[in-house]
Amino acid sequence: MPAALLKTAEAFDLFAVAERLFAEIAAHTADVDGVSRPAFSEIEAATLEYLIDFAQSEGLVAEWDAGRNVVFSLPEHRAAPRFTLVGSHVDSVPRGGNFDGLAGVISGLLCLVRACREGFIFPAPVKVIAMRGEESAWFGPCYIGSKALLGALSADELSARHRADGRTLDEHMQATGIDMGPVRAGKPLLDGATVSAYLEVHIEQGPVLIERNLPAAIVSGIRGNFRYRKIACFGEAGHSGAVPLAYRHDPVLAMAELLNVLDAAWHDFVAKGRDLVVTSGMVSTDQQKHALSRIPDSVEFSLDIRSQDSAMLETMHALVLSHVGRIERERAVRFDLGQALWTSPALCDERLIAMLQTASETTGVPATAIPSGGGHDAAVFSKAGIPSAMIFIRNRNGSHNPQEAMEIDDFGLATGILYQFLGGFTGTAERATVSNQTGKAKVSMFSSITDIIREKGNGARAYQAAAVAARQAALAEPDRAAGYFILATAAQEFGDLHYDGGSHASVFEQELERFQSYVDMLDEAFEDSDTEQRLNVVSKIATGLIKDRTTEHRW
Repeated sequence: MPAALLKTAEAFDLFAVAERLFAEIAAHTADVDGVSRPAFSEIEAATLEYLIDFAQSEGLVAEWDAGRNVVFSLPEHRAAPRFTLVGSHVDSVPRGGNFDGLAGVISGLLCLVRACREGFIFPAPVKVIAMRGEESAWFGPCYIGSKALLGALSADELSARHRADGRTLDEHMQATGIDMGPVRAGKPLLDGATVSAYLEVHIEQGPVLIERNLPAAIVSGIRGNFRYRKIACFGEAGHSGAVPLAYRHDPVLAMAELLNVLDAAWHDFVAKGRDLVVTSGMVSTDQQKHALSRIPDSVEFSLDIRSQDSAMLETMHALVLSHVGRIERERAVRFDLGQALWTSPALCDERLIAMLQTASETTGVPATAIPSGGGHDAAVFSKAGIPSAMIFIRNRNGSHNPQEAMEIDDFGLATGILYQFLGGFTGTAERATVSNQTGKAKVSMFSSITDIIREKGNGARAYQAAAVAARQAALAEPDRAAGYFILATAAQEFGDLHYDGGSHASVFEQELERFQSYVDMLDEAFEDSDTEQRLNVVSKIATGLIKDRTTEHRW
């Protein structure tokens, strides 16, 4: 498909259509703050009905599937025996942002609309799916809609209860009209063999594209996680001024100690080049009892730990259990962890990534691949052996909050990448069982520092993280301290300078090349036991950095 096709007046008209769709859905699903589209609710169903009305007005076919998701297609592809599936979800977290999930559905839908308006024929049939229940905020389990489609919902997940009304997920799904017999039996509602590939467009939920000044990127893989939705720690209530330290059984301090241990481990593993994020997003004491002068008798909190490395997740889970037991003994408190919910890491299909990168370059967007920290339905399709890939859209202010700020121009570019891809994809991607575990990051002397920069997306924060890691490595390896210190200094100053997010991606690419050359020099020098050679290399790098500052004004 010629690149010029991406810049027709019709395409720009669709930008206005997209703005209208986003605005009207936001208005229909507005909450006190942001939007709320609960999973398997009437609001979620009304959103799907709205999209059906729009699609049918554009001449598309829109049908409810067995999971009460909606599938859109061109009329000629309605009964296609095999197709490329593009999709995402329409539910949101409570009082969340409007673009999480919905952007992917509308992006795919507008590709169909554009093809229909312009009479363009895709090389292979394309269908778009608007799925339900991806967010874990309502029941605990995530990816509910896609798991049901592929026969992956467990009995424990179906018995999970809604955060507000206490009814089970099974009951809510049945109330929407889903035949729960196959779902309970773990039978797929969708024949995976009919799907040649799954594509998902989604807003980025982190700061990498903002920091690198890129409108869109291709996703390399999706972090897995384990979550404890509600951990309770029980202690002993008392007067804040009357109970001495020796007699305290304070659950809040016990919780704080556990989180502090996990935070320290997080810093340590990241410094070693491992992929890891740790979050406790909910913390509360009993509102009916808590007071300024009262030692609480209990506290509840959540725990969400993610990594692209399955072994890293296992290590952190063992660490949680070990320190829970220790803290219980030392502080005379009791933890009730509840059930851990696990999601395995998933890799995106390498062939699809390469094709999307080509499509990206054709649209004028640098071909960049970054990992996904958040989970997505694409992970479920990937685990089922369906070749899967994702496109991220730049988005300010993170996700799962009303301040999500996706620019419509960036949305248009990401949709252009998708349209370009669909215009050249013949539907011949290989089906394969994809490993759920990525390899551990290479740790080889100074090279571990550039590994961290790459894994974190080669943005300003990546250099700041590399600086932290280099300083810690200098303390841990005194023989190489001079080399690590000079890398830490360079990384910190570069990261601080470009933290405002205004620098072009080429600046970061150039810096990474320069940084890698310094690392290679240090690795080679410190493999040699010649102290003078090491000193010469460190001096050479220091001189180069000083010249860079004074002649290129890079800092």
